[in-house]
Amino acid sequence: MIAFAAFAAAQANTPATPVQTPAGAPSAPTPSVDEVLSHQVQALGGKAALDKLTSTSEKGTFELPDFGSSGQVELFAKTGDKQLTNIELEGFGTVKRGYDGTAGWADDPQGGLRDLTGDELADMRRSSAWNAALRMKALYPGLAVTGSDKVKGHDAWVLETTIDDLKYKLYFDEVTGLLVRHDQETKTPDGTRSTVVIYFDDYKPVDGVPEPFTLSYTSPQLNWTMKLAEVKHNDPIDDAKFAKPSGDAPAPKPAETPAK
Repeated sequence: MIAFAAFAAAQANTPATPVQTPAGAPSAPTPSVDEVLSHQVQALGGKAALDKLTSTSEKGTFELPDFGSSGQVELFAKTGDKQLTNIELEGFGTVKRGYDGTAGWADDPQGGLRDLTGDELADMRRSSAWNAALRMKALYPGLAVTGSDKVKGHDAWVLETTIDDLKYKLYFDEVTGLLVRHDQETKTPDGTRSTVVIYFDDYKPVDGVPEPFTLSYTSPQLNWTMKLAEVKHNDPIDDAKFAKPSGDAPAPKPAETPAK
């Protein structure tokens, strides 16, 4: 799961003010990659505001509409690229995914405790990157602006790249500069490809830094929505929270997928 750091304002620590384009005015020229990425950093109050952040703690609800199931979610992240997602899902149990800055792991009632490897580990490493807005060109090498598209009725610049034969698209609102959509191609061991799409909505300022309070995930296999009720910055978080559990718990039992 992704717990991306959200990515323009002349005034520090405030989102950009929408500017109305007069009717008949010429379209804005296509910006460079650096201009789009700079716009997103400004949308978050600038580099100085982001550099002050040391951790993020989030709480909210997690919904699986295809299965009529829901639960509670907690997310934790901090400097050092550490991240933990903890979901308590009704009728299924506890689902956890963590990254301690080096290694990734997952634990759930069906698959038990396991290490992340290959593409799954690479995705976890990228999504755990702290202050990703300041590191986009390193996280997504080869980015190019490929045009403009609509995201929920709003114009967005589209940045694309291919990493390890997998395509990525990042959509940034042309007015606010904020990341509003992320497309990621995935590939199963047998070579089957599909695309995961994540929407970032309902941005609200937290300590002057806009954070998305609603995230929606769609794929051919699964759809979910996460709605945050609380986001806190700079709370102390022990590094031990991100470490892989000892594995001393009883072996997992076969678990049923939440009933529709």
